[in-house]
Amino acid sequence: MKIKTCIKFTLLSLIVFQQQSNAQTTNNKSVKASPQMEQKVLHEPYFNYYLDFQNYATNKTSRHLELYKKYTLVDSMPIYYPVTKKAEEYPSPCYQIMGDGTVKTGMSYHYTFLLQLFYKRLSCLKDGSKLDPNFMKYQAFDSFDSETVREAIELLELYDKNRIKDDELDGLFERAKIFFKQGEYRHSNAIFSFLATVDEHYREAAFNNVGLSFYHQKSYRKALDYFERAITLYPRGYLAYLNAGAARTYLPVDLGDYNPSIYYFKKAYELAPDNPNVIINYKNAMKQQLEQRGIDTQD
Repeated sequence: MKIKTCIKFTLLSLIVFQQQSNAQTTNNKSVKASPQMEQKVLHEPYFNYYLDFQNYATNKTSRHLELYKKYTLVDSMPIYYPVTKKAEEYPSPCYQIMGDGTVKTGMSYHYTFLLQLFYKRLSCLKDGSKLDPNFMKYQAFDSFDSETVREAIELLELYDKNRIKDDELDGLFERAKIFFKQGEYRHSNAIFSFLATVDEHYREAAFNNVGLSFYHQKSYRKALDYFERAITLYPRGYLAYLNAGAARTYLPVDLGDYNPSIYYFKKAYELAPDNPNVIINYKNAMKQQLEQRGIDTQD
């Protein structure tokens, strides 16, 4: 069996498993979600989420300032550059020689809101004396369309007004699963994003399911971004590694390199060595890599 065929079969299984995991047992009570999910309503033609959130991140006026302040997740990581100058040309305290051929400087700040990623990058002054407060490089990973963002923000506003109770969140999760199965990713991603924003309990499943929504639309790079984010937040969760391996299979590989998807499948196997889906994907990835090296394999 070809590896891509196996992966497609596995992903179908993962969808059901991931949607059933990380959620509490629900009752059959009907949950009223965003009015936009019930009927078509009139809206302004376009909501520029990216610009509004960038305004927030740069301390400018933004429409949803209070929601951003309340629900934005912020983390940070050091920035490393290859050493290209003499050590004395990297003055302290801004630069630190790491001894592995890199120099550390500044921090990269990551903002996450509604499962969309936004980056703020700081750099040092030219003399290396301190961080440059005026240098900020922004990158946005804004893969949702404006209607998805609008629905998610509407749900946040309802939640803040206590019109959505805590015991109704599981019902919304079930509704998102239904939208997902129907291919209504605009609605499912809005609900997954809302749930992940207000309750960490849903976050790992939400990242995986949003990633799977892009996988099924053949947007493999976007899908991989979400799976890798799930891996960063939940490194002990094997599903994100398995999903990432499947997405990485469809992305270009540098000339002379082997498909890096095997890394993800191996990590999934280390975390869940008894899972049938993990076993078959890791086995087929290993077989493909050996065949690429001209080594004959047998089942």
